[in-house]
Amino acid sequence: MTKLDCLFVYPGAPAGKKNLLPIMPAGLPVMAAYLARHKVSSAVVSLPTARPGEFNLPALIKARGVKLVCIPAHWHRQTGGALALAAKLKKAVPGVRIVLGGYTASYFAAAILNDFPAVDFVVRGDGELPLLRLLKAFGAGPAALKRVPNLAWRYGAAVKLNPVSYAASSAELSALGMEGLGLVLNRDLKPRRGMFCEDGMFTYLQARGCADACSACGGGRDFQRKHCGRKGVAVKNPAAAVQDISTLMGSGFRRIQLPLDPLPSEKYWLDVLALLKKKGLKPELKLELCGLPSQKLLAAFAGAAGPDSRMTLFAGSGSERVRRFNRGRFYTNDALLAALKAAARLYVNIWVTFTTGLPFETRADFLETDGLIRRMRRELRMERAGVYVFSVEPGSPLFEAPEKYGVKLRRRVLAGFLAQRGRYDMGYATEHFTEAEIVRNLKSLERTARGR
Repeated sequence: MTKLDCLFVYPGAPAGKKNLLPIMPAGLPVMAAYLARHKVSSAVVSLPTARPGEFNLPALIKARGVKLVCIPAHWHRQTGGALALAAKLKKAVPGVRIVLGGYTASYFAAAILNDFPAVDFVVRGDGELPLLRLLKAFGAGPAALKRVPNLAWRYGAAVKLNPVSYAASSAELSALGMEGLGLVLNRDLKPRRGMFCEDGMFTYLQARGCADACSACGGGRDFQRKHCGRKGVAVKNPAAAVQDISTLMGSGFRRIQLPLDPLPSEKYWLDVLALLKKKGLKPELKLELCGLPSQKLLAAFAGAAGPDSRMTLFAGSGSERVRRFNRGRFYTNDALLAALKAAARLYVNIWVTFTTGLPFETRADFLETDGLIRRMRRELRMERAGVYVFSVEPGSPLFEAPEKYGVKLRRRVLAGFLAQRGRYDMGYATEHFTEAEIVRNLKSLERTARGR
């Protein structure tokens, strides 16, 4: 059996908890492929989608001489599963080194290393170059570890935080393709929930960073600068993104979600759609937008996207006042309705999502959201809209300055996030609504969205 230097493992939820974020990060095979290009043998395993008995991880680690196990702890709902897996593997294979990465791991790097001895390292921010340098530093002593960018590590009882000095550039992102799909060890690599997919759609990220600082988002502009060392946004060039989409389609992933809209300009999406059309590719796309699509973008989407494609617009609140306070890109309700009518004329399917429980929302604002959903159903015959509440994300603007947003937080440290239970355990109250009242408002809006 061939040796394996680095093993990426997506753990899913810890035992006894429902997996509320069942998407294996697409960045895992990207990083594995990057390491493989640099002569570091790597592979990827998804535990939630593995067949019963398919993987005995301790046996695999021992048999193939794995030096480093990489476990994502990106969104906070994934972190409990990551830490539980780290403890299990360290107990079974004491000599294996374990590293965590992702947004939540980046934010709580010191706490993780102080409180969870099974974790040896945390990579903050982008992981490609830090992982390569880390693997090469093994056996060379503390001086070598000190030179690994973005690394958090232990030196005796002390936690050391190296500078977050590496963030992949647009050129580097463009050079990272999707060939790492061939490094996934799961036998059944097909589109399904958990295998890079949410409801069968491959979640593809063409960029890193964001130009916006929405109140509840833990991956926005300020977080990126402070915890990922990123100034601005790095974006794959359109040709590289279209090549990735072609690779995904060739691997059976014909339904592709594009959830990251980090720049206020539409030019990037227009270029991508033009290339898709030129190459004759017709993926089923779910394009998620923070702003409103222009007539030009709607027409390009109609001409390039495959059947059953759709756009998703994140409206936030139905109250323009609340939307202005919380969203990075503001627009009026009249502009939203005009965009929806333009989309209908071009037969572009659009899904609009609303959030209740945002900072500054009053009873009157909640009723405005309810009224806007009813108006959309009445004037546009929209079957339903998406309605959500948000769970407090570490590093988001309101988490960093709750008093500025009139929010009372119930969890401020890692232990609070690990104790989270279920969809409605949001961890905050606003100046106008308790947590229970926010949940009641959500259920009321869900009934409105379904036409009840």
